[in-house]
Amino acid sequence: MTIITMREYLVFIIYILNKFVTDLPYYTFRELKIYYTEKGYHVDDKSFATNLNLKTADGNFNLLAELLSDKNNIPLIFVKFQGNNKASISERSDYGYGCLITSYEKLKNRLLAENINISDTTVRPRKDTYLFDFDSVNEAVINALVHNDWTISEPQVSMFHDRLEILSHGGLPSDMSTNQFFEGISKPRNTTLMRIFLTMGLTEHTGHGIPTIINRYGKEVFQIEDNYIRCTIPFDTQVLSQIENKNVGLNVGLNVGLNKTETKAIHLLIENPAYNAEELAERIGVTKRTIERTFASLQRKGFLERIGSKRDGRWMVIK
Repeated sequence: MTIITMREYLVFIIYILNKFVTDLPYYTFRELKIYYTEKGYHVDDKSFATNLNLKTADGNFNLLAELLSDKNNIPLIFVKFQGNNKASISERSDYGYGCLITSYEKLKNRLLAENINISDTTVRPRKDTYLFDFDSVNEAVINALVHNDWTISEPQVSMFHDRLEILSHGGLPSDMSTNQFFEGISKPRNTTLMRIFLTMGLTEHTGHGIPTIINRYGKEVFQIEDNYIRCTIPFDTQVLSQIENKNVGLNVGLNVGLNKTETKAIHLLIENPAYNAEELAERIGVTKRTIERTFASLQRKGFLERIGSKRDGRWMVIK
């Protein structure tokens, strides 16, 4: 029988404790705290995670904490396909791996940029026709995020030549019928996540999201299965025909009064709102001073808004 000394025993105990602590996930919530501060809420660092139900009964971080943390391993994918099927991918962008609210804002900005419009100037007032109804798409994306079963996988937004598809996992929440779903009765699968989105003003607890989509596109855009829900938003055929004739491009560019640097800055900030002046200057190939002037110009023109402080905030493309 081997006899160990007290010192060896203590070293062994410290090793086990260090390994246990190291293996536990640890998350930070700087971005989420900024969102709450901007809404006028007092943030208490000691009780923040507990008050938002980000911990289990034994004090460990839960899945919701991972979703809302500054850094995580959860993607949020936007895929563009070249045709009307999944045979060929033209672009794949990932807006995840961080606070879900920030990821949603990035995805929202990308969809805004993709929503091409054509204008009929022969009538007064001018008539603008968009590729898709953005309010409907936004409601579909928010529903996919809030009602998704994150234990299965993350939602996905796919863009084809003729449509957008928003896929969420888990099917209908328990005890919800298809009729209740179409009527807009709210039974969130992730109650705390829904409450946080409500607090941030990103959604309303009125159940109008699904009826908004149905009023615009009909019930047939929803495919409801036991393990997933797919919402398919068809594109406007008139806008599609103009795109095929190459008469239009993205609705962000020189045609709305932006110079080349401003246009590049807008596109990069859609991809990553956290870029600072130095990073943008390096990406675009101009000086930091030029980017600072660009920020001021884009704010003045109503394209850009600063959220949070200079040090901890981010840029929001709002037009």
